[in-house]
Amino acid sequence: MKLFNKKNIAITVSFAFIGFLIWSSVQFQAFFAKIVPLFENLTRDHALLSIFVFIGLGALSTMLSSFSSTPLVPIAVIVWGSNPAALYLLAGWLIGDILSYIIGYYAGNPILKRFVSLDAKIDYYRKKIPPNAEFKLVFFFIMSMPSEVPNYTLGTLRYNFLKYFLTITLGELIFAFVTAYAGQALIQKNYILFAGEIALLLLFFSYFFYLFNKYLKAKK
Repeated sequence: MKLFNKKNIAITVSFAFIGFLIWSSVQFQAFFAKIVPLFENLTRDHALLSIFVFIGLGALSTMLSSFSSTPLVPIAVIVWGSNPAALYLLAGWLIGDILSYIIGYYAGNPILKRFVSLDAKIDYYRKKIPPNAEFKLVFFFIMSMPSEVPNYTLGTLRYNFLKYFLTITLGELIFAFVTAYAGQALIQKNYILFAGEIALLLLFFSYFFYLFNKYLKAKK
């Protein structure tokens, strides 16, 4: 397995690219200025619905490897503010995490097996992580991987749900607030802070993946 996982890196780089467009492209700034009032009107007219939609998109992003709601974070920060946006993002991610865990938990059922398939990466980590894995190993795993990988993997391992929930909540809490404040820095055009938070996300992914692999090797 490679040191960097592709989805987390791709999401972070795309977030940085959006920031570059906002700062450097007059056309993109004009487009952004047009769509933000549309979202503001939508949230004003349908306050609860817009929150539920954002939370739902966050849930989907933790369940599907091909989708991410992160590019919507700058708009969410403008509409709701950084702290509410982070909490809505956290709520969506946790809902998707739990649903993924439940699907993984019951994936061994012959009926569910027809609808849930485990890719090579999940099968690989199922063989590496014991069902009674220590907190450190699970935390490193969650912090270094796209959410769907640890969620489905730990579910299929029947890992203790309470330990799973506490660990995934801690991991998602960190990423939700770093992502929201990166979105705020992007909107405020705080170049140094935005670049620092993007670098922090990349550092998180790479460092925790390094710790995860080091821990696995030490346990052999």
